[in-house]
Amino acid sequence: MPILSSTNYDRNIIGQVLEEVAAGVTAAGATGPAGPTGPAIGAPGPAGAAGATGPTGPTGTNTGPAGVHGPQGAAGPTGPTGATGLAGQTGSAGPAGPPGTAQGIAGPAGPTGPSTGATGATGASPAGPTGSAGMTGLAGPPGALGATGPAGPTGTTVTLFIAPTSDPHVSGRVWNNNGVPTVSAG
Repeated sequence: MPILSSTNYDRNIIGQVLEEVAAGVTAAGATGPAGPTGPAIGAPGPAGAAGATGPTGPTGTNTGPAGVHGPQGAAGPTGPTGATGLAGQTGSAGPAGPPGTAQGIAGPAGPTGPSTGATGATGASPAGPTGSAGMTGLAGPPGALGATGPAGPTGTTVTLFIAPTSDPHVSGRVWNNNGVPTVSAG
């Protein structure tokens, strides 16, 4: 059987190929010079068929401890503001309420305020000019005679004689003749 030349032998038959090469060399007679050293690792063969899945092992009973909480991640950037939604339609008007009473209940009377307000401050305006004097009114009728007052205390009598400054022409009367007392001859 001739040995086929290939660069990609099946690993499952590489041993058989090597035996055939060795047998062919022995049968051929004298050994020729050694060929160059091949690569240390041959080219990988094609992948074998996938093996059957084994049975599922029993479920473990021990639960490992909870891991340490990781640090909180940084806050992401704020997203763009969304577009403003369309305005909703105006709702229909509600039914009219029942009519109110004709007059409401009177509230309680408020407290009475002060009768007189506080006097305001005097204005700063200058006094106006004095008006002209009005007409004198008519004299009123004389009033009734008043009651007599009580008698005053009795005074001290003082005799005071004042001579006339002219001759009275009464015999024995004294008159003042330019500062000179003079008895009238009558």
